[in-house]
Amino acid sequence: MFFTLGLFIYKPIAILSNSMNPIFKRGDVVIYKKEENIKPGDIIVFQYQNQIIVHRVLSIHEYYVTKGDANNNVDYIKVKKEDIKGVYQFSLKYLGYPSIWLNELFMKEN
Repeated sequence: MFFTLGLFIYKPIAILSNSMNPIFKRGDVVIYKKEENIKPGDIIVFQYQNQIIVHRVLSIHEYYVTKGDANNNVDYIKVKKEDIKGVYQFSLKYLGYPSIWLNELFMKEN
């Protein structure tokens, strides 16, 4: 609860895919924090439309080029600085599964 109120500089997110395998996997919780100095190699948390994505920065131009470590191709998304929520700090194995299961349950009902 305190995380969602913004009382901490660190924030959690449950991982829904294996695109960053082996760093973290589906069902893990990633902890991230807001950072200003992002560089290639950093793993960032960013918003694209209604999705939150956690991928690695490959290069920086007028936008950020990203890719999931387990993916074959770079992302087609041109990530802008204002889309970035934070930078990966660490992950906790399996703790995201309850959130994933609830999300999937509600998606089936709609």
